[in-house]
Amino acid sequence: MPDLERNEKELSFGRRLARLGAAWRRQVDRDLQEYGLTEATWRPVLYLGLLPPPVRQTDLVRALEIEAPSVARLLDVLERRDLVFRSPDRDDKRSKLVSLTEKGERTARQVRHAVEAVSNRLLHGISTPELQACYSVFERIEANLCTRTGAPGGGQA
Repeated sequence: MPDLERNEKELSFGRRLARLGAAWRRQVDRDLQEYGLTEATWRPVLYLGLLPPPVRQTDLVRALEIEAPSVARLLDVLERRDLVFRSPDRDDKRSKLVSLTEKGERTARQVRHAVEAVSNRLLHGISTPELQACYSVFERIEANLCTRTGAPGGGQA
């Protein structure tokens, strides 16, 4: 690839990646509309379903990459909807532990199903080697981010 074409691709790569990520999340939003969930509410439920319970609220903040006050407000909403409950952390009095309720666990399964369905639709026609190559690129970008920022492993999608 000539240098000029590579430079153009490098300049648009981040914007395109961000646009694809946002479009992907909108697809999940559409699939979860019938459950009254939006990205703001389904993402915490998804992460709480993936992380070993109970989850420290600060760890959820890091996983979601959202400011702590915003996560606290989201958890207030999820608590009112009987999807999560918070309890004191005996090891750290400043921290709260967050767990899914039974209803929250059912909702987390629905969210995972929607995320998997969107992944299946959007990755249709992409071969395993192509997907592996994409993952390899993502891993190198995350490694470059860690090298430049000193931050641990790039975050979760």
